[in-house]
Amino acid sequence: MIKRRIIAVMPLISLLLFLGAGLYLENWSLGWTFFLLIPISWILLTGKPFKKLSEIMPMVSLILFLWLGFGFDLWHPGWMVFLLVPIVNLIVEKKINARKLVGIIVTGSYIAIGLITDEWHPTWIMFLLIPIINTIFFPQKNAFVEFGTESIKNRFRNIIIDEEKDEDRK
Repeated sequence: MIKRRIIAVMPLISLLLFLGAGLYLENWSLGWTFFLLIPISWILLTGKPFKKLSEIMPMVSLILFLWLGFGFDLWHPGWMVFLLVPIVNLIVEKKINARKLVGIIVTGSYIAIGLITDEWHPTWIMFLLIPIINTIFFPQKNAFVEFGTESIKNRFRNIIIDEEKDEDRK
């Protein structure tokens, strides 16, 4: 199977890219980021790739950001790759709930304020509003830790295992 072969050879591909970036481009900082392809290939090539892409997108965005920064010194516009995380999630999930809407509104406000005032640095703090608003007004079902008679093993089974089965049925 070609997917297994790609996963098996990815450490060598990463090493080749690392050495190529270091020896030929003399950019070792860029080179080490190619080793992040190993876990990404494993995650993307096992299971449902479109759903996996949504789960791995934070790591993919980080890698793209590091490549743009270390490779091309594009740190400033490079931060925008992190906007791919919610965009891909919206595309994969095909629904917007209240928690996601809060993130969209805060992000849109940040970009609008930044473009209008050209003040990007102090206004990034407004992203702290996302977890604050979501925790207060739209808490997740399993967000709070409760200590009771239920064993840790049963709680783990209920939260992690049973919810994964529910997601697989969708």
